Amino acid sequence: VSTQSTGGLSARETITLTKTMMESGTVQKWDPSWKVVDKHSTGGVGDKVTFPLVAAVANFGLKLPMITGRGLGHTGGTADKLESIPGFNIALSDSHMEQTLADIGCYITCQFGNVAPADKTLYSIRDITSTVCYPPLICASIMSKKLAEGLQTLVLDVKTGIASTCDSYEQAEGLARRMVEIGHGMGVDTTAVITEMDTPIGFAIGNSLEMIESLECIQGRGPADLEQIVSVQGGILLFKAGLAPSQAAGEAMILRTFQDGSAFKKFSEILNNQGVSSETTELFGQGKYDKVFEKARYVEKILAPGEGHIESVNAMTLGRSCVFLGGGRQLPEDKIDMPVGIQLVRTKGDKVSRGDVLAEVHHNGRLTEEMKQDITNAFKIGDQHLPIDRILSIVQPSLPTQSYTSYRNSQVEK
Repeated sequence: VSTQSTGGLSARETITLTKTMMESGTVQKWDPSWKVVDKHSTGGVGDKVTFPLVAAVANFGLKLPMITGRGLGHTGGTADKLESIPGFNIALSDSHMEQTLADIGCYITCQFGNVAPADKTLYSIRDITSTVCYPPLICASIMSKKLAEGLQTLVLDVKTGIASTCDSYEQAEGLARRMVEIGHGMGVDTTAVITEMDTPIGFAIGNSLEMIESLECIQGRGPADLEQIVSVQGGILLFKAGLAPSQAAGEAMILRTFQDGSAFKKFSEILNNQGVSSETTELFGQGKYDKVFEKARYVEKILAPGEGHIESVNAMTLGRSCVFLGGGRQLPEDKIDMPVGIQLVRTKGDKVSRGDVLAEVHHNGRLTEEMKQDITNAFKIGDQHLPIDRILSIVQPSLPTQSYTSYRNSQVEK
């Protein structure tokens, strides 16, 4: 491993390594008539894209066998957010998974026992040889597990910014390019979307709070930046699967499911199939979230110290603050306090006056004066109006990286 990181792995060698790691364990095989797709995110703060995306995409007959993980550090986990819903069962048997795909089109489960076991062995070697951060091995680790799902199409959400694994845009583009090459080399139609992760996605940070915002998005009341990420990535899946005549049409199809109720109906089916009661999903449909989710004992307001435009919102500071409140893990064995978190009232680009509410902190007694000051300082207020620019570029195999606008205009059925 140490020799590989010094001498470098070629694209072909990285593909071979990924394939070997994937084939060391279970590789899902599905009905050949199915169109099997998925998405993967490199993680961020307020990243709740999975929930509205699967709710919309599964409506069109695509199959999403989603294997997800738990949160560690400032990045929240999809599994943890789902488990804030009473009754949700993240652990499924093989027979249940296959029947679920046939009947409903989507399940969301944690990584099961025999997926790419070689990855765990290799990781332990990487740890002692100081090669944990070597990009080809990172990509092989991610892709060996994701491609074990038996996919035909994959969209990758590669984040760049202060709260991402890639500090610079160039790092994110390099990571995206490697993973796209691996997917393509293993016969999976793979596209990467490079997205901004300096600013939290949407307004909610924390497990229960993010599930509520996801449910609002699924019912057509979501934040604009969340809807944009979901529609772009969902549009890619629909277009690549041949279900939309263009990228623009695919995006419109995704957004329509939020307005016509079909996304919420599908998400209710997914939840009910994994243990959530029909009474609970009915309450979600009525917007009565307070009757379902546990609530924090205290809610404290964070006020603007001056006036102007919010030029930036530091996602890393807010993500770490959520962890310190108990909404995330510092160690794998830590127990999560589901209702705690930070609900933004204003975000990047908004105009504020002194004393306006910037955010509300939901906590159970862990909020200190120092943390309140840190959260206040996460909002930089100045003279410039700088709206959120969430979608940065698109990476496809064998093509130069494109701006989102160029990609969108080029993706039309020939």
